[in-house]
Amino acid sequence: DQGFVVLRYDKRASGPQGLANAERLAGHVSMQSHIDELAGGVRLLAARADVDTARIFALSNSEGAIHVLNYQLQQQNQPGAVQFRGMVLTGAPARPVGQVAHAQLAAQLAPLPGGAEQLAAYDRAMANFVAERPLDLDPNLLEGVRNLILGITQPFNQPFARELWVLDPLAQLAGVTVPVLVLIGKKDIQVDWQADGSLFEGLAQTHANLEVVFVPDANHVLKHEPRPRATLNAAEAAADYNAEGKVLDPEAVGIIVAWLRKVTSGSRG
Repeated sequence: DQGFVVLRYDKRASGPQGLANAERLAGHVSMQSHIDELAGGVRLLAARADVDTARIFALSNSEGAIHVLNYQLQQQNQPGAVQFRGMVLTGAPARPVGQVAHAQLAAQLAPLPGGAEQLAAYDRAMANFVAERPLDLDPNLLEGVRNLILGITQPFNQPFARELWVLDPLAQLAGVTVPVLVLIGKKDIQVDWQADGSLFEGLAQTHANLEVVFVPDANHVLKHEPRPRATLNAAEAAADYNAEGKVLDPEAVGIIVAWLRKVTSGSRG
């Protein structure tokens, strides 16, 4: 309706074929495999007669920002490669995923008796994981914390989970030269618009290609969220993303479309 050709996809282990694809991908998921997947989407768009290859943009959500940034950094070093004209990073973390996960878990454990000990045991296990040592799980770990660790570290997700855990998105973004819009909803409780947003804003002060915007009533997936942020929690919010009646936040959509038109003004077609 807005005049854009759009290719939308989710990762291969998602959707109706997710389980079958997950079995095929077991042990072969990596940062590079995600970049290759994205490159396939770019080639598909670039092959269309109605697409200007000099004006292909990426719009990512959450972890997707990391793959978009990785793709762009690779293409910048390859003559003749199809690069993004610009990118929109929504719900993107500015900190390594491991740091974000630590902060989220710390908030959940803080009110619980022994929460500090649980967090310390979690941190020890994840440090072992990153260093490729045995996890050495504390026998006193709460079931939920133990399951979280095992879910992240299971062999199926390697080497991707380990690569993702320590990757610094802000350092990646600093190397990108095309226009970038970072958009974070103030009702996003997976990425903190203040903690992560302030880091993006700091980078924007020295990188003129970067614009950072916070949307008052958008959640992590840019759905409109009228409830106060203080009343939301991560588990309930995620379950509510696709609830009946949920719609994209109109202000977020307007900001994205206006930015795309601004960046492409003066270009052909």
